[in-house]
Amino acid sequence: MPQVTLEETIRRIRYEGWCLVDEVIPPDQVASVRDSVLATAAARPQCYEGERGCLRGIIAYDQSFAPYVADQRLVGAAQAILGGGIRISLTTGIILAPGFGTDDSDSGGDSSRGWHSDWPFSLGQTSALLAPYGDLPIHLTTLWMLSDFSSDNGSTYVVPGSHRAGNNPGGDIGYDGTKPVDSEIQATGKAGSVLAFDSRVWHSAGQNRSSEPRVTLAVRYAPWWFNLTGLLPGLADYEVEAEERGERTDDVLPLSDEAFASLPASAQPLFEHIRAGREVLPG
Repeated sequence: MPQVTLEETIRRIRYEGWCLVDEVIPPDQVASVRDSVLATAAARPQCYEGERGCLRGIIAYDQSFAPYVADQRLVGAAQAILGGGIRISLTTGIILAPGFGTDDSDSGGDSSRGWHSDWPFSLGQTSALLAPYGDLPIHLTTLWMLSDFSSDNGSTYVVPGSHRAGNNPGGDIGYDGTKPVDSEIQATGKAGSVLAFDSRVWHSAGQNRSSEPRVTLAVRYAPWWFNLTGLLPGLADYEVEAEERGERTDDVLPLSDEAFASLPASAQPLFEHIRAGREVLPG
């Protein structure tokens, strides 16, 4: 099957909100990336909450996927949709264990569901945009399939066109976020493929009814003009908010010189803004 082109990727994300991009990680390389992420997770048991592992800021301690983040179908789409220079704002490893979300309640809902949009449209967080937010793309979310995504292992649900809604069930809009949406689509694909969508799109995990973990990487692309200083420890915006909350989040971890140097040259410009030890010199 021919790969989706850059032009088609742009068109689908603009108008439908999402697109599946095949073979971003070559088929003969995806197992080694998946094994690396699983090994990283095994070494960090503190990252698990029940049946869900969440490896925040993973690029700081696992660069196995770095050779592929500058794939032109992703960066090119981000440049066309978001405009200008592109940076990677967040990287997260996600592992859904067998049985995730299968403990259904009697309400008719799905305990794995939780319809939401991604930051900065993640309503309920202190740093989220207020709804109704404008019809402007700010972030591009990409979910990297390190396992095959199937209906059996709970592949991600998306609601096409929901990026134009101006609101989402993460806020108080009177919609039960555990209930199905009539127009939802469950995005399935082979390991190595990437599900790319406007971060405003309503999306949700499904139930992992398989016997294997579903392993995913979430990589988000942002335009140069979008303020990311509240994510990075050591910068004033982050430190002030951390003191107010009494909590130091680790969604982004600064890259050491060694970690940055290990990145491919094509990937380094996407992470330059989170290098540790960068000094602002006096004029």
